[in-house]
Amino acid sequence: MKKIFSFLVIALSLSTTSALAQNGGQMQQMQKQYLKDSVHLSDAIVDSVMAVRTEYRPQMREIFTDQSASSADKESKMQTIRDQMEARYKTIGLTDDQIKMIREHDQRIRAQMRNRANGGGVGNGK
Repeated sequence: MKKIFSFLVIALSLSTTSALAQNGGQMQQMQKQYLKDSVHLSDAIVDSVMAVRTEYRPQMREIFTDQSASSADKESKMQTIRDQMEARYKTIGLTDDQIKMIREHDQRIRAQMRNRANGGGVGNGK
């Protein structure tokens, strides 16, 4: 069960990458809209946030695909990447509250993806 959970956490961290490939940028557009409407960022800052996310995506993919690393090690490395991303968000001018909103949104998205992967998706009343 722990391996499945860790796998899902890692997979969900990379969900933006797979969603972009599968949905032609739909997930990226939804993220941009969230940043504009809910976090109240300007277009220029939204573009900067998306650039940071794009910059770190290959590192996250590499961690995810590392067959030699344990699930706990992968999650630890993913958290390090998320921490680095948040530090970069500060350098582009985001406040602690804005960063918190992005973090919580990302956590909700990962939870929704876990729910779908565990059978909580469309068609079963959840």
